[in-house]
Amino acid sequence: MKPTLGFIGLGLMGGPMAMRLLDAGYTVHIFNRTKEKAASLITKGALWNDSAADLAKNADIVFSMVTNDTAVREVTNAVQSGLRPGGIHVDCSTVSPSLTSDIEQEYDSTKRFFLHSPVLGGIKEAAAGELLVFTGGSEDAFVRCEEALTVIGKKTWRFPKAALASHTKLIMNSFIAGMMATMGQALSYANRAQIDGKTILDILNSSKLNSASFQAKGKLMVEQQFTPSFFLENLLKDTNLFRDAASTIDLSTPVADTVKALLEKGVARGYGKEDYSAIVKVFHQ
Repeated sequence: MKPTLGFIGLGLMGGPMAMRLLDAGYTVHIFNRTKEKAASLITKGALWNDSAADLAKNADIVFSMVTNDTAVREVTNAVQSGLRPGGIHVDCSTVSPSLTSDIEQEYDSTKRFFLHSPVLGGIKEAAAGELLVFTGGSEDAFVRCEEALTVIGKKTWRFPKAALASHTKLIMNSFIAGMMATMGQALSYANRAQIDGKTILDILNSSKLNSASFQAKGKLMVEQQFTPSFFLENLLKDTNLFRDAASTIDLSTPVADTVKALLEKGVARGYGKEDYSAIVKVFHQ
């Protein structure tokens, strides 16, 4: 018998993830700060709840996908107030390792379980169930959640502690930030030198330097199309999380420091709600 699931946070990523679980035959209770974003899920049979605490009372396993540490803390407090003993909270957000470590200890002390399970991929991968999943926490809790995790992701890496999954996601997002800064700089150079950006992408595509990310986001930069699949301001948030977490293990981050300054310029110029590929515009002005 499938466990009853809850899903909190139905934004760009959470919405399609919740839809995957619903389509897989799970009973899914949902909550979001704005009910309008839940309309398609409700139409498909998801059960609306008026608060995160109410949702937690109705679910065996609660998933959450929200924006930042503050939101995860708020959701966690609500879930803890309603989750039954033995219940599991699986948070998929990108947040600080110190926070997920604290939350894991809090749940352990109340005979409930917390898994931090951030994901790598965008809206397309979320809708197709092709996310990469990093899950840290109790092995017993993971076994109970594994089937649901395979619905949203094509491969899962396991870690014994929640914070290790958090660190891993920040490392992965540091690649995204560095690659986007490099691509933005390169295409801006090409533009100033009167070289077609499509030529640069074609050369990359024929070389060992290529990546799917360079091609997809480079195309957006060349075409100046920045409809968001992931907000530039959120990449800044994740870059700051990476730098802060690195400082706790006495690691300097000169590359991330440079990218942070570029992303801050992008936010200051009003690009924060555009796709993170809009970093290229920082080099244009």
